[in-house]
This record gives sequence, C-alpha cells and structure tokens, in this order.
Amino acid sequence: MARRKRNLLDSTLVQSDAVACVLDAERRIRFVTPGLTEQTGWEADQLEGLLCSPLLSDTADSVEFFTAALAPPACVMEGTPCSIDVVLPRRGRGGESLTGSQVTLTYMPLTDEDCSVNRIIVLARRENAPAASAPPMTQRLHAELTTLRLEFRRRYSDGSWIGDSAASRLALNQGQMLSTSECDFEIIGPSGSGRRHLAGLIHTLGMNRDTSFVILECRLLTAPQLLDALRQLRQASADATAAPGRVGTLVLMEADQCPREVQEWILKHISEERRGVRLVALAEQPLEEAEQAGWVLHGFRMLFSAVRITLPPLHHRSEDLLLLAQYFIEDNQRTQDTSAESMSDEFVQKLQFYRWPGNIRELRQVISEACQNSFSSVLEPDDLPFSFRAGMQSQQLPDLPSPAVTSLEELLRRFERDVLTQTLEACSGNKAEAARRLGMTRPRLYRRLRSLGMEDDDDES
Repeated sequence: MARRKRNLLDSTLVQSDAVACVLDAERRIRFVTPGLTEQTGWEADQLEGLLCSPLLSDTADSVEFFTAALAPPACVMEGTPCSIDVVLPRRGRGGESLTGSQVTLTYMPLTDEDCSVNRIIVLARRENAPAASAPPMTQRLHAELTTLRLEFRRRYSDGSWIGDSAASRLALNQGQMLSTSECDFEIIGPSGSGRRHLAGLIHTLGMNRDTSFVILECRLLTAPQLLDALRQLRQASADATAAPGRVGTLVLMEADQCPREVQEWILKHISEERRGVRLVALAEQPLEEAEQAGWVLHGFRMLFSAVRITLPPLHHRSEDLLLLAQYFIEDNQRTQDTSAESMSDEFVQKLQFYRWPGNIRELRQVISEACQNSFSSVLEPDDLPFSFRAGMQSQQLPDLPSPAVTSLEELLRRFERDVLTQTLEACSGNKAEAARRLGMTRPRLYRRLRSLGMEDDDDES
C-alpha cells in the first residue's frame, strides 16, 4: 500500500512542472522531479538515496552543500509545514557547484495512520514567492551559515571561514589577494580572534600549499629555543628534496614580543636567503607601535609592512557572533554525543551581552560545554558553563555607595543611567547596537542620553 502511494505521488510530480523532491522519514531523497534537475543541474541518480543533513564538514563537497540546503527543519519532522529562504547550489561543469540561486523551500510533511511523518514534499520557488510561515531562528541561522559557506567555497575554495561582518569579509578578501603572491604580511588582532586560522587558510590557498606551515610562539619560547628552532628549520629546508619537507610559511606568534637577537638572525638569514619562505607576523598591536616602544627593530618591522590584516575583537563583530555559535553547535553535533541543535532566545541574549575577552576561542569552548551540559535540543541559559556565568558577573558594574535618594524620579534616573551605561559598555559605545539590544530606536536613545546628561559632542541631534 505504501509502495503504491509512493508511486502515485512520484507519477503525479513527474508529470508536473514542479521544482521539487520527496524525502522519506530518514530525510533521504527518494524522488527528484525533472524540474529540479533542469533548474539545478543535479540528476536524479546523483541525489536519490542521499541524506539531507544540516551538518557540514569543512571538507564538504558540492553535493553535500546541496543536500544540506534541502535539510528540513525540526518542526517539519514533527508534522508542521514550513517555508525558508535558502541558496540552492547549482551543479557546474565537472560536478563542482559554482553558482547558486535564491529560492524559497516549502516543506509539506505527509503522515501515516499513526500521525508519523513518512514523506516530505519539498517545493522550490523563486525568492519573491510568498512564504507559508516564518522559520524559527535556528533554521534561519543554519540557512545563512550554509549560504555563507557556499559563497566562500565558491569564491575562495574554502568554507571554513565563518563571518559576515565587514571586518571578516575584508580580511578574507585580503587573504585571497595574498594567496596569489608571496609577500610577507602581518595580522593584527587579539588572541583568539582567528589570526592563526586565517594565516593557515592563506597558506592553504596559496602557491606554496604543498610546503610546510610552521608556527613559532615568540612569547612562550626563550631566545635560545627560538634560534635553535630556526636553525633546524633552515637546515631541514635546505636538505629537503620534496615540497612537504620545505618551510613555505613561517608564522611568528606575538611577533611584537620576539627577542631582539632573534629579529637580527631573521634579518640576516631568512630575509636575505629567502628560498621561498613567507614570513607572517601575528600580534595584538601593530608592529610600528612596538618599534616606537623600542621592542622591534625597524628592519624587522619593515619585513611585514606590505599588507596588514586587522581582526577586531569578537564583541565588535556582532554579525559574526550567532553564525559562529550555530557553526560550533553543528560542529559538536558531528564530533560529540550531544542532542543540542539550537539556542533559545534567552541563551542568545546572554551571548550578545557578553564581551568575550577570549574571543572566538572562548565562544567555541562555551558552546562546546553548553552542548555537553544540555539534555535538550535547545540550549538554555542553565546550560552555560560556570566560567561563562562567572565572567558575566565580573563584567557587571559594581554597586557604588551613593547619597540618599531624595525622590522616586531621581531613583529612576539613576537606574536608567546604570542600564544605559552597562549596555553602551557591552556594545563598546556603538549606539546603534545598544538601541537594538534595548528595543528602542536610535533617535529615542539619543533623546534619553541627552535628557540624562550622557550625550557626546558627536551624537546625532
């Protein structure tokens, strides 16, 4: 009976012009219409039987991006229809997905006599088609994350860099430019902001990708240890007969703290001999500031002066925060035994109000521990680790002694000033972001600041 129903459904769809496919209860593709093949370039025999999972690895190929885009939200698996906007990858020549089209996917679950979902019809329509219902936040984040990774994979041959802020996109564009050259460069940003990952990505995309990528910790190693490591690397590169044995990229972590004798050795040997070695400096402050303070030699600083990439702290990249959090949740689903799939609104609010002194590295750790603490599919504030809650508490303004309050109006003014001060500090003075978090318009925020005597000279009128 089930077989006859499926054949009837398939025969009905194949005779229509619908751009659609049918998934089973395990989210595997069971049928693909000719319309979907015509629009996307994917043949039925390439897709049927594949699992539509939202989880993507860093090495995912083009067909995995396609099936991830089709993955149904959790509410659909429970029998609730849903529509979401996604970028549906199109199969290019040689099987690689080179382009994508913005579409609205409508999921229509079909149930059996026990009210269990046994089939899901997925209809694709152009992005301006009306949506049946608003998707949950997690599904929107997943769709944005998949779209972003698809775009970066298409443009940069890599989908492991996550970030949609202007600073993240600028850094990746600079990285693409550097991948086609061999000049030295510096990446400036706080620890945990993604400096090491970006340096490794530039090496992987570059002309010397087959050579070794070596990192030296200037802050942790002594001058003799650094010199000994440099001599060994120099000798190993000279003796190597194959590319993997040669040093292609040498990264100096916290280069502004590199000992003076090590700087002199690099200037004398590596910078003069070269032999195809690219030098990369990672530091929290620009090297010119370290030079002015007397810590860095002028010649050493000039080695890296061609290109500077700046990665701001995570709390200055609000567009990246939730995308990264969702990415880490999905990464934990792949690598850990966790039931967590999404974040509650209260959980998201906690993340947004935190300053993240450890940046992306701390966010990864917090999400990983929260996933381990959770027994539900939705992360809640109670799942946050103790270290996060302690850090959140330490960022609160201390209670200061104040004179006796003379009126209720004065008490309310002081309370409002405290709330505005804390929010502005959490947003690093960004008033547009503060207004968004407080649920008010920017003009209204400016008026309140003015009435409380907190207005700056450059505030809008």
